[in-house]
Amino acid sequence: MLSLLIPVFNEQEAIEDTVREAHSVLSRSGERFEIVVIDDGSTDATPKLLRELNLHAVQVVRHPENRGYGSAMKTGIRRSSGDLIATVDADGTYPIGDFPRLLTEMHEGRADMVVGARTKRGAKVPLIRRPAKAIVSALANTLAGQRIPDLNSGMRIFTRELAERFLHLYPQGFSFTITITLAALTNEHTVRYVPIEYHSRKGRSTLRGFNGIRNFVQFLGLIVRIITSFRPLTFFAWPSVALGLAGIATIAYTIWKDANISDTGLLLTLTGLQIGLFGLLAEIVVRQRQR
Repeated sequence: MLSLLIPVFNEQEAIEDTVREAHSVLSRSGERFEIVVIDDGSTDATPKLLRELNLHAVQVVRHPENRGYGSAMKTGIRRSSGDLIATVDADGTYPIGDFPRLLTEMHEGRADMVVGARTKRGAKVPLIRRPAKAIVSALANTLAGQRIPDLNSGMRIFTRELAERFLHLYPQGFSFTITITLAALTNEHTVRYVPIEYHSRKGRSTLRGFNGIRNFVQFLGLIVRIITSFRPLTFFAWPSVALGLAGIATIAYTIWKDANISDTGLLLTLTGLQIGLFGLLAEIVVRQRQR
């Protein structure tokens, strides 16, 4: 059975259309399903609209106060019962009609997770988000050691086993999607991507102004935390190599110019070596823990 999780916070402009469309699409898919809507403490008309829905296989769970996107997802995972779990945002940005394509890829590709990648021509990613998205993606690609077409797409399907394995890692706020993506990739799970469109959202985004900057910084910290939890040597190798090369270059320059070994060069080289050894030790600890 498929459990579709829809976290929602103050989405009165889109929530009814989102749930009705999801219900219609899944009803035609031939897959047994349930829809779990997690109202994360909405203060607008969202709770009223959800109460008025009269659709079978739709369960509404309400947080008394806003706890964050990750908390809503964890509640949804615990309250759902499907062996497959799907997610989609409630703001009308994702093409819910493409869920059958993701399901087909999930079954035929024998994947642990299928992500709707917002890479189709015409996908309307807001211009203001693109620089931050590019920086976050570049860091994740570098540390994960592979290209990730869409790091934090909110439209995806994954197995319950995968979701529950990393349940303790999911943050209360943003970003559940980054966490489960990197956790899956760094632990050799099969992740596939299906190109989808991406539409302009209905209503006001919470990732604006100072809140957007704060979440961007949190995204960067989250990527580092996940990578150091599973592949610490990948993270520590970069500063280790950079400092080591800088130290060697400094030593070579001072020997050539002053016939003397630079204290600064030695310090940089030894610091780089120490960071590399620390990363190696961390890698050994992680591998032992995984066994």
